[in-house]
Amino acid sequence: MVVERIGRLARLSLLGTMVSLAWPVTAWADAASALRVEYHQWQVGKDGVRQELSYAEKLYRQENALWVEREVPEAAQRDHDDHHHGGLGHKHADVVGAPLWIQRDGDGNVDVKLVDRYEQRLIDIAPPYYGNVGYDGHWVETWALLDPATLSALEPSSVAENGVETYQIQRGSQYITLVWNPERRYAVSIRARDEHGLSGRTIEAEEITDPNPLPWTALEGYRNRDYSDLLD
Repeated sequence: MVVERIGRLARLSLLGTMVSLAWPVTAWADAASALRVEYHQWQVGKDGVRQELSYAEKLYRQENALWVEREVPEAAQRDHDDHHHGGLGHKHADVVGAPLWIQRDGDGNVDVKLVDRYEQRLIDIAPPYYGNVGYDGHWVETWALLDPATLSALEPSSVAENGVETYQIQRGSQYITLVWNPERRYAVSIRARDEHGLSGRTIEAEEITDPNPLPWTALEGYRNRDYSDLLD
């Protein structure tokens, strides 16, 4: 899945190896509970052709729960349903773009599920298949768009009156501008480009209104399935 792969690359893995630290309990108190995140990536090939890819997701966040849902235009969804749920496709394996529901227990173990609304299924994702659904196995990075532990050894280039921090970072040939909101616990923006201006990626997040009801409260009657069953 090309979009999922780019989503994982676009997160702050471009900062290099990270050491994840547990956040103090108080860190969650003022965290933003709902975000809209736009991803954009571009690259210029040796033929001079510029290729671009963009998409947006909504993140609904609680201390130990995260819902990630791709924005899909209604017309695109309707066309997809006509082809894949009208007798033409393999609907048993049709979970492209399905929301991802990730829960974490007190020991840091995560439970990852795809939510198939059309067939009303909760599809359990085992660790070997995380990459297939766009989850890289890093809870904090997925929840906050970066691991704040990576910033502990860095000095911000500026701090706004509201406490939002801006960092200018160079990692190899990558130049990165990162804006971090320490109170609300998310990366406001991450902008990276290579030294020659031939590729780049951006992540931009904004706070949105909490959904009512929360999406994971509307799953009564959904059947449990295992992701490996869909690969048969």
